[in-house]
Amino acid sequence: MRQRLFVVFAAILWFTSSAVCANVSKISILVRLDDPSQNTLSLEYTLHDVSSHTLTIAIPTWTPGWYQTMPFSQGLSDLQAEGERGERLSVQPVNHYSWRVETAGSQSVRLRYRVRAGDEGLGFFGVAMGAHHAFINGAAAFVYEMDSKKVPHEVRFQLPMGWQVATAMDFVAQSERRPFGDKDDTFVAPNYDELIDSPIQMGRFEVRDFRARGVPMRVVFASESGNILCNMERVATDFQRIAEAGIDLFGGAPFKRYLFLVHLSGRGFGGGLEHLNSTVLNVPDRRDLSINELAAHEYFHAWNVKRIRPRVLGPFDYTQPVRTKALWWCEGVTDYYASVLLVRAGLIADRAFWQDMEREMQTLENNPARERVSAEEASWNVWEGNGMGYGGLSYYNKGKVVGFLLDVYIRGVTGNRKSLDDVMRFLMERYAYPLPGFEEDGILQAINRVIARDVSDLYRRMVQSTEPLPYDEILPYAGFRLERRSTSTTYFGVTSAVDEIGRVIVQAVDSQSPAFLMGLRAGDMVMEIDEQPAENTRIEAVIARKKPGDPIKIAVRRSGRLVVMDGKVGGESCSTIRLVPVETPDEAVIRVREGLLRGTTRVSVGAR
Repeated sequence: MRQRLFVVFAAILWFTSSAVCANVSKISILVRLDDPSQNTLSLEYTLHDVSSHTLTIAIPTWTPGWYQTMPFSQGLSDLQAEGERGERLSVQPVNHYSWRVETAGSQSVRLRYRVRAGDEGLGFFGVAMGAHHAFINGAAAFVYEMDSKKVPHEVRFQLPMGWQVATAMDFVAQSERRPFGDKDDTFVAPNYDELIDSPIQMGRFEVRDFRARGVPMRVVFASESGNILCNMERVATDFQRIAEAGIDLFGGAPFKRYLFLVHLSGRGFGGGLEHLNSTVLNVPDRRDLSINELAAHEYFHAWNVKRIRPRVLGPFDYTQPVRTKALWWCEGVTDYYASVLLVRAGLIADRAFWQDMEREMQTLENNPARERVSAEEASWNVWEGNGMGYGGLSYYNKGKVVGFLLDVYIRGVTGNRKSLDDVMRFLMERYAYPLPGFEEDGILQAINRVIARDVSDLYRRMVQSTEPLPYDEILPYAGFRLERRSTSTTYFGVTSAVDEIGRVIVQAVDSQSPAFLMGLRAGDMVMEIDEQPAENTRIEAVIARKKPGDPIKIAVRRSGRLVVMDGKVGGESCSTIRLVPVETPDEAVIRVREGLLRGTTRVSVGAR
């Protein structure tokens, strides 16, 4: 009890200390959209109780959840400031993302500026707008005062007639009967970080509400055309089952409400982006969305990365790239738990779960980059990579495999007394926002603490080195062995993925590989392969039908332009991976398997 009180006190002290030194006491924001055809938002800020003669106003250079710099400042224009008597104040640029305002002693400062809607489709990383919709990802639209990020922010809206607002922010008139606000409400965030981590959907859209273990949740379906093909009731029902599986795993929800923003669009960035109490999922509209895995991944982030996080991932430094060696955990282990939530929710069969693990291991084992780049290196250097890894290694892929192996290992060596779930819960209790995040060795220390043994050598091999993963040591705990079949095959040196809307994205390219030499780069969106549309067709599938030396022609979209490349296929040996179950598993093995699939930690026979 004493330790718990100390931790809470430390969190309060850490969370409020910087607010004491703020240059303003509160920031009020009016978001105005008069004419969507102008493709522009107008924002008006009031900075209250100004205590400094100089204010530094800035816009982020990146958005949390995507580790690449973003040119948000290019979307801002006409920044003006005035004092409490309406007098014009001096505004001078400091650099490409910040401006200096001379307050001339005014105790209240009003800022006005415009934000251009530059995102494609319904929006994702930035601001988007159409005849009947608009979207704000906070980092692209809301400026901040450099020394006042910890002060309360409030937001009001002035929108066209008939428009709605959906966001997960608190609001002044919230109640048990009305857990989500609308356009006439005043929304409030305790600080700038939470303000911009609450994406805002505006316009006309469909809503489906439900409760998961008593927590109010909402699914918003937004469409550019206004016509919706997907089965919204089915989507909401599946999301409810996913949400309940997550809450059951942790024993409770860390949020008052949760919002799924589903953008039904074939344009713009395809995929999902996590936020503190919500997520944005951008997928093309079809009868069967096949969106559950994506939704489970982003939803699990509400715990892992939004609450459980490295120290540098909140509070944020928005002025420069922030680095951590733990993105393999933040993203890859989250991807593992997306599969765990689906099987525990009954949305995929047990066999489908094991096949998923097989596919991930095969992808990793056939990627030469695993011999050059560790999981920690891929995490640390992501800013020089493609937002998903570095040097050809995806920390999503390796992190998912490592997460699976860690779960099996912990269950095996503890006789199923403990699991990776317990490590998650420990991290949640010890480091969850608003507590400071964990240090770079925090994951290792948490595992050691939970299972009461030192796993430093195993952790080093799996996370910090490029040594082969210890499949043969760990998989027998779950009653499996890894079967490899080597075959001679074509080699191209590319890892691609089909996103949730059917587009093919290049995730990694091996250095000096045939794909690299012809010009392919990570992040390319593949439009055509051999002059045929590439929708739903991974590059690897086309390569598998070719022979070494065969020509290949690929057209990609890169930085808004079409690039067409010609090359030839190479050759190499590759492995087919299978998880082969033992014929007669003992009770200890069965309980490890069942514990992983069902979320239980019962003691096995051999550990009694």
